[in-house]
Amino acid sequence: MNYICVVSSLSASYFYNMKCFHKSYIILSGKLKSYIALLLILFFCSAGSLFSQIKNETGKSNDEPSNIKNDKALSYFIEGKTLELKNDYIGAIENFRTALKYDKSPGIYYALSKIYFKLSKFDEALSEINNSLKINPENQNYLEVLADIYIGKKEFSKAISAYEKIILLDSSYTFGLYSLARLYQEMKMPAKAIVIYEKITNKIGYDFDVLNKMYEIYYGYKDLPKSIEVLESILKLDPYNTSIKKLLSSLYLRNNQFDKTKDLYEQILNLNPQDKDVQTELVKIYFKENDSRKAFEKFSKMLGKDSLGFWEKVQIGELYYNMISQDSSSAEISKIYFENLNIDYPDHWIPYYYLGALSILLEKSGNNYKDYFNSALQKADTSREIFVNIGYSYFLQNDIADAQEIIDAGLYKFPEDYRLNYFKGLSLQKVNKESESIKYFEKAVVLNPADLSILSTLALAYDNQGEYSKSADTYEKALSIDPQNPLILNNYAYNLSERGVDLEKALRMSEMSIEKEPQNSSYLDTYGWIFFKMKNYKQAKKYIEKSLEINGNNAVVLEHLGDIYHSMKDASNAKKYWNLSLNINPGNTILKEKIEKLKSI
Repeated sequence: MNYICVVSSLSASYFYNMKCFHKSYIILSGKLKSYIALLLILFFCSAGSLFSQIKNETGKSNDEPSNIKNDKALSYFIEGKTLELKNDYIGAIENFRTALKYDKSPGIYYALSKIYFKLSKFDEALSEINNSLKINPENQNYLEVLADIYIGKKEFSKAISAYEKIILLDSSYTFGLYSLARLYQEMKMPAKAIVIYEKITNKIGYDFDVLNKMYEIYYGYKDLPKSIEVLESILKLDPYNTSIKKLLSSLYLRNNQFDKTKDLYEQILNLNPQDKDVQTELVKIYFKENDSRKAFEKFSKMLGKDSLGFWEKVQIGELYYNMISQDSSSAEISKIYFENLNIDYPDHWIPYYYLGALSILLEKSGNNYKDYFNSALQKADTSREIFVNIGYSYFLQNDIADAQEIIDAGLYKFPEDYRLNYFKGLSLQKVNKESESIKYFEKAVVLNPADLSILSTLALAYDNQGEYSKSADTYEKALSIDPQNPLILNNYAYNLSERGVDLEKALRMSEMSIEKEPQNSSYLDTYGWIFFKMKNYKQAKKYIEKSLEINGNNAVVLEHLGDIYHSMKDASNAKKYWNLSLNINPGNTILKEKIEKLKSI
């Protein structure tokens, strides 16, 4: 090849952009025009022996001698190239066209095609390069321009065909191989692309761009070993690239290559000792390997201390425990961590408690967690925290009997703990003893008057018991603490709508809650239900349907939509949605009565 091509990646609009420049072209003054001619002649000879073909290529004769024809073709062609170098493409095209009158050389068509390509006139460029290829179908320069044109036209399959022909002609052409591989990738043919990239790597050694493309393909295939191999090669090219080290470390970790992971993390920390993310990941590996001594040593360095005490170690364990919601792998690490802590500190209740909580998360069934909780209670029956934590854990497990036993024991020792009073109320609600729960909620409010969760629960309990005035007062108290709280606003608004009072106020509060959480299906239901109470059935239907679009299996909302249709005299749809609601909540006796009444009409 007698020209250099530079390829740069592009946005989605094009696959890539070809920027070609000839080695020998120099813009010179008019008096050196003869020197330009000499350079151009040398170029033509090297780029397909253009003027070795001049004689008799037109296939027809005229009155002028053949050497005059060659001179005229050459003269117009040189003038065209001179104008092209000056960016006068129109003038260049005119001269090339005139040259073609004297000689149909493929090189002239080739020059025309390249100018049209520069001007983004791809159809004209395609026509001219095809003329070149009719005369010389195996010229690699011509085929490459053909490929460029198809890329410009976004006809990538045809560009692939052109490059495949080029590689058949010259299987060692690196740029052609790379271009073909990129095209395969663009056309979602990664299996073919990777074969080409491997061939390039075997031919020229490691190249960052090629390796990067290989990594994309192997990672897309979820081929961890090959992805690792490629990243290792990239790291040889750039051994201090921290981003590559981190990426490679994460793959080692996923592939359970802990020693290599630790080695890379240590290298990163040597470059940046303050990298907390890497420090944390390194500590997690040591815990996974049951090397708590090394793990605590690393954590000590993170905290800038020589050693860690019990409570500092507990904080570390809690850190991993709290990470479980974002990273499920932290659960197993937490378990190993607290098992080690339990061995080192067998008389402390906290490791037993966390092992019980982790047993619930990891085992999903069985009662092993109870053994841990009982051990924790034996170690610390004078700590209110243990009654709070274990009592609530049983409550969340729907083990209400054990929850009440622990909470009652805690209340006996710590009657003024607002959390224990609150949990006692919740446990009573769970067994349909809401009237009894109210006194515990009331006491919890006295002990902690600013807790919105307790206030909201108490207000709802009052409402359920028909103590509407107390319910409203409690909601007002909650709103005085946080006037923008969407949950309080929604519940208060629904309370008013169910009673059919102060509906304008209810509507304003409901609007505020939806502004805060526009995709909350419960809030949309409340808003629609207020419109229903105001007899605005069109708006009611609109928002109730929006609620069902988000959560279509809510029995209350389905019943509400049935009520709306019933009020709109649409018995068929009323029956439809009431029955859907009843399928979800078959114990709804009031709804059964509505359906029976509808049948009798």
